[in-house]
Amino acid sequence: MPGKPVLYYFDGRGRMEPIRWLLAAAGVEFEEQFLKTRDDLARLRNDGSLMFQQVPMVEIDGMKLVQTRAILNYIATKYNLYGKDMKERALIDMYAEGVADLDEIVLHYPYIPPGEKEASLAKIKDKARNRYFPAFEKVLKSHGQDYLVGNRLSRADVYLVQVLYHVEELDPSALANFPLLKALRTRVSNLPTVKKFLQPGSQRKPLEDEKCVGNPQLSLQLFRHL
Repeated sequence: MPGKPVLYYFDGRGRMEPIRWLLAAAGVEFEEQFLKTRDDLARLRNDGSLMFQQVPMVEIDGMKLVQTRAILNYIATKYNLYGKDMKERALIDMYAEGVADLDEIVLHYPYIPPGEKEASLAKIKDKARNRYFPAFEKVLKSHGQDYLVGNRLSRADVYLVQVLYHVEELDPSALANFPLLKALRTRVSNLPTVKKFLQPGSQRKPLEDEKCVGNPQLSLQLFRHL
């Protein structure tokens, strides 16, 4: 029997967090090897584990996969979270890319200099409330189904719910005008595998705090490899 997937990254959210969420939603146990120093990253580079010299990297099924989207696509395909045909996969990809655009500014927020945080938060609120959330609310309304594509859970739903949680940490009323998104978040959160992942003590990572961001070595490395 193959071993558990092993995730190589820093002890923070960054680009690894959607991978953690997707594995958890699929009910897959995984291990993590945290990179705590520059030397830890250098060792992975020097032993040829990182094709493009960057993390995240996931060891799974005898492969050392890099590039976040490639990793997510493999996991989604392996665990039947990637639609039933080409058309559904195209929609899942399109929706996931939209989520990724919003996630890009959200995941950088903790590392923004103090003097720029207010403007960064305003941008997140504006993009979430006026561009991305309305788009996904419209998708759910258009077909009246429980999930974004094919009326079954896909990687797009998992990624969207992850980012809904992250945006709400910064903007608690962000979903006030989006009842279908709120319902999707509740629906996905109540799935047994996701519910377990949302409990304290899981491998889900918290919002980076001042201690994490204030560690110059960790902050520099994590920010460069977000």
